[in-house]
Amino acid sequence: MRDLLWRQWSRLGAGLQELDGAPSPEGNIIDPEALLLATTVFGRQDQRLFDEALDWVVRFGALINVQRLKNLHADGELGHERTLGAVAAYVKRHGKLPKWGALAKTDSVQSPSEPEPFFESPGMPAAHRGVPDSDFLAHGWLRGMPRQKELSMPPSPERVTNVLLTFRALIGVSSRCEIILCLLTRPSARPAELARLTGYSAQAIQAVLNEMVLSGKVRTDGTRPSMARKKNGRGVSLRYYLQPQDWHFILPAESSPRWLPWAALFALVQGVDDALNTVADELLLSMQLRRLMEKHSPQLTEGIAYRLGYHPDMTGEALLQCMATDLPRLLRAL
Repeated sequence: MRDLLWRQWSRLGAGLQELDGAPSPEGNIIDPEALLLATTVFGRQDQRLFDEALDWVVRFGALINVQRLKNLHADGELGHERTLGAVAAYVKRHGKLPKWGALAKTDSVQSPSEPEPFFESPGMPAAHRGVPDSDFLAHGWLRGMPRQKELSMPPSPERVTNVLLTFRALIGVSSRCEIILCLLTRPSARPAELARLTGYSAQAIQAVLNEMVLSGKVRTDGTRPSMARKKNGRGVSLRYYLQPQDWHFILPAESSPRWLPWAALFALVQGVDDALNTVADELLLSMQLRRLMEKHSPQLTEGIAYRLGYHPDMTGEALLQCMATDLPRLLRAL
């Protein structure tokens, strides 16, 4: 997991050298909100990864959708609340970005009676040295003040992986960017499907689509609710689509972008990691892993669930093997 986060942050422009080894696909669009939330959990095991990611967010946090960050955290059980609050407070202060204040509040976060060391290494005792950073301390964490090396670069618009941030830089930070990209990576989609893919409510997606159709660039299949269904209070949901050639100025014809369910995948990995660290009994562990898969597998679209080899009828032993071998293999390939 750490290697996947490292690869994605380096591609966004964080001051991290790309890892050696087999390159991951360039067409997998990075989800910056899901990436940041996953880093609030797994970044605590690698100070350099966390601090370079933090430095990047300080410089380019204006491109992050704070509302979507809140949605993915609240709805998908992804990320660590106190760490997210500390990051938001730090970014608000050092990046001079007031919008991050909505996540930086401490009154709704339960902090420990005594601050805890922030960074942790498996098998090593937690430790802290130096003057603590005030923003992290306010959220119950002990860590030194991050060194701002200022190595972060803007996300390259030449990389398909960064196309979401390219759109945001061009037209603004809003759900329209995610809607456009999701429609460009599939033949068509209904509002409920777009909501599941993007982390917004179906009602919010529908309202935005109603406006986007007026542009003439977002099209529908023309289906309308039948009178019988209208009487029953239900309607046939329209399918929306785009003409890819209208967007070649952002996505060249030869590019093959893929919108992957990063938030659902990262939430699954977080749940698996937590289960492995807290459940010792093999039977109880397999039961916990099954509950996680039943919860997240409906969102693991684009063949992710298939590549995991998961099947609802598989035995507990087979499920443990799946999580031990197929999940790490999948993360290495993405």
